[in-house]
Amino acid sequence: MLEKKGIAIDLRIGNDVRVRRSWCSSLGGCSGVVSAIDPSDPYGMYLIQFEDGLQFRCERQGLELVVAPCTFPERIFRAFVRFARSFR
Repeated sequence: MLEKKGIAIDLRIGNDVRVRRSWCSSLGGCSGVVSAIDPSDPYGMYLIQFEDGLQFRCERQGLELVVAPCTFPERIFRAFVRFARSFR
């Protein structure tokens, strides 16, 4: 999906994210959930909600996607699917 300026939107509502550490971010290193996406908002396209209820708007470059590690059965299943697709 693309925003109005033609920049790709790779985060979705419900994704777990972490605010990147930087000198201009007071919430650097904190984790939250994307609760809304509004490309026309001047304060930031992504609205992040933290566990304590605080909401914070920021741009994509200020966020890191948090990916949960796969469990052992998920890795076996994915390996099996890749193996099965190789025979097409």
